[in-house]
Amino acid sequence: MRSLRGIGALAALLATAIFGFACGGTTGGGTSCTKTYNVGLVTDVGKLSDKSFNANAWKGVQDAVADKSLCVAAKVIESNQPTDYQKNMQLFIDQKYDMIVTVGVLLGDDTLAVAKANPTIKFAIVDYAYTAPPANLTGLVFREDQAGFLAGIVAGKMSKTHTIGGVYGLDIPPVHKYRVGYENGAKYADPTIKTLGVYQPPSGAKSFNDPDWGKQQATAMFGQGADIVFGAGGNTGNGALLAAVQANKLCVGVDVDQFVSYTDADKCLLTSAEKHIAFAVTTSITDMVKNTWPANGLLTFDATNAGVGISPFHNYDSQVPADVKTMVADALKKLADGTLKTGYTG
Repeated sequence: MRSLRGIGALAALLATAIFGFACGGTTGGGTSCTKTYNVGLVTDVGKLSDKSFNANAWKGVQDAVADKSLCVAAKVIESNQPTDYQKNMQLFIDQKYDMIVTVGVLLGDDTLAVAKANPTIKFAIVDYAYTAPPANLTGLVFREDQAGFLAGIVAGKMSKTHTIGGVYGLDIPPVHKYRVGYENGAKYADPTIKTLGVYQPPSGAKSFNDPDWGKQQATAMFGQGADIVFGAGGNTGNGALLAAVQANKLCVGVDVDQFVSYTDADKCLLTSAEKHIAFAVTTSITDMVKNTWPANGLLTFDATNAGVGISPFHNYDSQVPADVKTMVADALKKLADGTLKTGYTG
C-alpha cells in the first residue's frame, strides 16, 4: 500500500487540521483516564448525509466517546470517491490513531490492505466478513434478512393493493439479505402478495447516493400498483421514501429508525428495518479498549442478541392492528430461537 508522503501528505494533514477531518470530531474521557484511545471513522461515498448507514456508524463511535469509562476521543472523515478510502485511513494512521472503523462493503479490500500493513492498529469494518483476517481486523455483520423479514410482515399486512415495492442499493450481501427477508416476510404475512424490486447498478460515487434514481424507481412501482415501498440503499433509498411522500403512499426505512433520522419521510414511514449498527460499532470499540478483541475476527449481530429489529410505528401506531403487532413479536421470537427461517441461504 502506498502511504501519503512529502508535500502531498503535509497538505492533506494541514487541510485535515483546518477542516476537522472533513466533518468533525468528539472528545471524551473521564478524569481517571490514564490513556485516551483515538478512534477514527471513514465513511463510504454515501457520507453521513445518508441519514442511516454511515450516520449510525458514527453514532456508535460517539456513544463510545460518551461512555467516560472508555476514555475515547474520535473524528470522522467523509469519503467523496472510492480512491479516498485508503488515503483517509492513512490520515488517521499518520496521526497514530489506536483504531479505525470503516463503513461498508465498498471499503472491504482497502481496509484489509491497510490493516495488514499496520498490525499495531485495530480495524473494524461494518458489513464485511473476511475468510482469514489478520488479528487486528474484525468484521461487523448483521442478519439483515431477519430485520427485512419483520418489516416485510408489516408491509404485507398493511398493503391494500397486495403489491409492494423495494428500491435497493448495490446487489451486495447486506442489501441482498434485506431484499430476501423483506419479500419473504411479506409472503409469510400474505401468500398472495406481489413483490417488485430493483437494485441500483454500480454507479461509482453515486452508489448508494443517487436519490433521483431511487425516486424514479419507486414512482414506477407505484404506477404498477404498489402502495408501499422499502427504501434500502442509503441516499438512493431515501429517494424512494421521498417518492412515497409525494405520491401519498406508505414506506419502510432501513438500517436505523428513519422517522428520527430522516424526518423528511415521516409522513410515509410505517417502520424501518433496523440493524443496530451503532451498538455494533460501540461493541467493537469497547473490545479494543478492554482488550477483549474477538480472536476469530468476526462479530455477528442478529435476533439472538438484539442486533436487528424494526422501529416503532410512530404516526401509524394506531393504524397497525394488534394482530400485526402480535405476528411481528412472534416472528422475532421464532427467528431468535431458530424455529422460523427467512429463506436467505447465502
